[in-house]
Amino acid sequence: MPFRRAVLAAALGGCAVPPAPPPRPHGRETVIVSAESWHTDLCLPGGALGGTSLAPLGAAPLALGFGLESWMRAARPGSGDALAALGGGPAVVWLRALAGPVPPGAEETLPLRLPEGGISAIAAFVADQLAEPLPVALPIGGSALLASRLAYAPGFTCNTWVMRALAEAGLPVPVAGIRLRGEAMAALRAEAARQAGG
Repeated sequence: MPFRRAVLAAALGGCAVPPAPPPRPHGRETVIVSAESWHTDLCLPGGALGGTSLAPLGAAPLALGFGLESWMRAARPGSGDALAALGGGPAVVWLRALAGPVPPGAEETLPLRLPEGGISAIAAFVADQLAEPLPVALPIGGSALLASRLAYAPGFTCNTWVMRALAEAGLPVPVAGIRLRGEAMAALRAEAARQAGG
């Protein structure tokens, strides 16, 4: 009897539709989201940008950020600059060549795996919005503020920008409605848990 059941199960199994393959796993590309004060950055590992539109920046680890131009260029931003930020305005992309994987002032960091080609997609997202040329290279510890074609607004902040870049890279993260660091990091912790299978 057990033999007949085994033969029947094998025969029926041969007629069944094979299960769908599991979703394609994320590749080996990684990014770290770092947070400090109200701000978040994307941190790419050294050498990750070779062959991308940001390759001229060199092989050092790189932090990519976004912000209101008047705030980012102010020598010592004050309360007046903070109030002006509520109205939005022209923005810049902040590029920093790092000595380590994240900026020295990072208060919170979260590594995420990207789909294959994710870093190239982030590089393209950044390069496509730049309104001025890239510097030839950034020495370690060096930084540059480059005008962005995207505007800073109460509904599109540095944290929204980080989420948009990650969505462009293929991660299933929310963009709309993300304005504050806490909102961004909570959504990214949920994505990290999903990646870990939790």
